[in-house]
Amino acid sequence: MTKGLYPIRTISAMTGVNPVTLRAWERRYGLIQPQRTPKGHRLYTEQDLERIQQILMLLERGIPISQAKSVLEGREAGIEETSSPDVATHSGWHALRREWEAALRSADDHRLEQAHASALGLFPADCVLRELALPLLDELQQAEADNAAAAFQFRFLRSFLRNKLAARLHHQGAYASGPRLLLAAPIGSCDDLPLLLLATAAQRHGYRCVLLGGDVPLHALKHAMDAGSCTGLVLTGSTATPPDGLMQHLEAAELPVFLLDGAASWADHGGAQHFIPVPRVDAALDIIGRSIPPMSGGMPLQGFA
Repeated sequence: MTKGLYPIRTISAMTGVNPVTLRAWERRYGLIQPQRTPKGHRLYTEQDLERIQQILMLLERGIPISQAKSVLEGREAGIEETSSPDVATHSGWHALRREWEAALRSADDHRLEQAHASALGLFPADCVLRELALPLLDELQQAEADNAAAAFQFRFLRSFLRNKLAARLHHQGAYASGPRLLLAAPIGSCDDLPLLLLATAAQRHGYRCVLLGGDVPLHALKHAMDAGSCTGLVLTGSTATPPDGLMQHLEAAELPVFLLDGAASWADHGGAQHFIPVPRVDAALDIIGRSIPPMSGGMPLQGFA
């Protein structure tokens, strides 16, 4: 690889923007113009990387992708900033949502894959996840108790998102070189989606993540802590109380223990100062960063932005 030039897969891992989205920003909106190898492969410069990060900031302010070029070139300086993204105002947003819902109703994985690709053509992956996929998942979970269709769709969508996040985690791992985080759900907690959400976001900011997944026995967790040279432990769970013996073992741990999502209440069952409750997944990186700063020169901590 030419010094200072990056292929699309590397840029995707560094920014969290899917290659499909990067190509759409180039072809449809003219936002970036990467160089090409003699064989036609895209190569991005440091200036391209900076521009991509600027585009992400504009999307976070709620500015539609169709206006991003004008804003970057200073032709619409009068646009006011907003404190949070407002992607729902995009002309195609509701159509995207209907595509996802139709794919779930028909249990069509190919259709859901196409709906996902359509969303990535307009918005970066984290925006699609945060503003479309996760809210839809929450709605289905709330309705599943007395709705068989919602119960099925919830599990179908959760499995789809888990596969996407796991693939992204694997791809990003080669570029992370900062502090190592160990992430696990102890025995009795099998839903590892909160851990996958956090791990993919943490990797983007330079953390190295060792993801053990769900239903991890206590003895396996002990071994991982002893052998992994980790600087922080992240645990999640779905029960109000921790598994027997867990908190007593963690009392002697010489590293911060972040109790994520449903496990936040476990901090009440142990008095150690290194037990740090993290009730919301989207705030986890900020809380972790106060105790374990990411790698020097990494991107600023902005949740899942």
